[in-house]
Amino acid sequence: MESMNFVVKMQTKADKNFENIKESIKGLYQILKISCDDDAFCKMGLDNLEALYKNLLELLLNDYGARQLMKKLKNSDEEFLTIDLEE
Repeated sequence: MESMNFVVKMQTKADKNFENIKESIKGLYQILKISCDDDAFCKMGLDNLEALYKNLLELLLNDYGARQLMKKLKNSDEEFLTIDLEE
């Protein structure tokens, strides 16, 4: 019974994490959209954010992709987990 409670807690946490990611991406999209007007760089940012969201969903919905992501996360070093946004 204890393992069932653990699974339910993990599922609840995963659902909450997914919703938080979804809301964060939507929020960033709305902020960029409001400030973009006719700025080409802003529009490229919107396109990239939308592509990020779509690719994340496709990866997580694909059983093989989700397993590969988990494998990389479990076996990875700091380089995989860190994104240098200034590159």
